[in-house]
Amino acid sequence: MNYVRGFAPWLCYAALSPVDWRLGTSAAALVALYLLAHQLRARTVDLLEAATCGFFVVMAAVALADPGSALQHWICALANATLAATALASIAARRPFTLAFARAEVPREFWDSPRFIRFNMVLTAIWAGGFTLGALACAAVVDYDHSATAPLVTAQVLAFVLPFTVGGRYAARAKARAAHALA
Repeated sequence: MNYVRGFAPWLCYAALSPVDWRLGTSAAALVALYLLAHQLRARTVDLLEAATCGFFVVMAAVALADPGSALQHWICALANATLAATALASIAARRPFTLAFARAEVPREFWDSPRFIRFNMVLTAIWAGGFTLGALACAAVVDYDHSATAPLVTAQVLAFVLPFTVGGRYAARAKARAAHALA
């Protein structure tokens, strides 16, 4: 359930930005700030939620300061690029962002094992690849025709569906191998 909460700012943006990008970015920023404040109180801040908060606070500031900014057309590409950079930074820091979600599913005694860390490094790399492809696809669509909504939505959906599917299969195989090793 924690991971669903982490998507709340993105869902707010997706739901409200068709009405007005100022409304979408502002609502997403407020939700992200609320979630980050909750994490700060609990002393459990994760990089993905911090990056999400930073992204939407900056986008909301731009949207409110210059409602006609061309940046509104590039938000899909910028969001995916931000998520890709966050995922890659978490890999470089050897603290893959998927750890925050995986630890909710795995007993504490496995959290520091090299196998568990490596699994999450690979899983985070899968997500980084999906976000990177999403950024490139969104940028190509916007560069061609920034009003092409259907291709943008398709690119955005694929940026999440592909890594979700590939990552899910990878996780299932890893769980099966772990269960077999324990047997």
